[in-house]
Amino acid sequence: MRRRFFVIANPGAGVAGTPLVEEVLRLLQAAGATLTSTRPADSAAARQAAREAMAVGGYDAVVAAGGDGTIRQVAAGLQGGDTALGIVPAGTGNVLAHEIGLAPTPGEVARMLLEGPVAKVACARANGEPFLLMVGAGFDARVLSTLDQRLKSRVGKLAYAGPLLGALIRPIDALSVAVDGRPHAASWVVVANARHYGGRFVLAPRTGILERGLEAILFKARSRAALAGQLLSLAAGRLGPRAARGEDVEILPCSHVSVSAHYPVPTQIDGDLFATTPLEVDAGTAELRLIVPARRPTGPRAR
Repeated sequence: MRRRFFVIANPGAGVAGTPLVEEVLRLLQAAGATLTSTRPADSAAARQAAREAMAVGGYDAVVAAGGDGTIRQVAAGLQGGDTALGIVPAGTGNVLAHEIGLAPTPGEVARMLLEGPVAKVACARANGEPFLLMVGAGFDARVLSTLDQRLKSRVGKLAYAGPLLGALIRPIDALSVAVDGRPHAASWVVVANARHYGGRFVLAPRTGILERGLEAILFKARSRAALAGQLLSLAAGRLGPRAARGEDVEILPCSHVSVSAHYPVPTQIDGDLFATTPLEVDAGTAELRLIVPARRPTGPRAR
């Protein structure tokens, strides 16, 4: 059983004081664990705090309490080292929690942190920046570019409604994509290191956080109506069959993806606004030791 934890809590949107985080920490202490906590001022400080905790040593795990963006920053600080990462999913989408099959209840999270096995996870890279879940260029990044973070902290996923509609009615993007050297055209691209997207939605059915390799999802809509249809297929869990029928979605296993355009197109990384094109994504070689529930995910390639 793990006894010593270094907890990095995202102070943004009151995450550090949410009932889930507070109750998980209480349960850890009740089990005899010793906690050292910090609330970094920004993402760079979260990454640095993880590095310093790993360098100091003596911790059974470093715990990221927050959303997928906070988890990515802490993971970046730990990648390549021996210190295990644990999570308390206190964000909006909590994609990583869905990916590893973690129920967001205090008891289940605390049990995983204390006793869960450790899995080796590959950290992919986008323009040299590590990520765990996915990067996107085009539509989803445009949604994030107009998202009101303060509204999101109050109403959760409802805050995405306006930005989603705004991104849907604007002209679609024209992207040039090379997947392992082969050229493609797309209006929106997601390169996935995980099966799940936006919460429970399955975007990349043949990969997973515990697997090796990436999948490139190429959305080839030529109109707003077609893009809306793709979003509905994703929400209904029908994106894979749509791609299998050879429609306007293509899902390709890959190890390297390049994305460019004749104008700057926004990108996102693990659900946070990132940069603009050009974008270079590769599977990466650095590993992360991730604490997972004893009951592993049940995807088609889960181990």
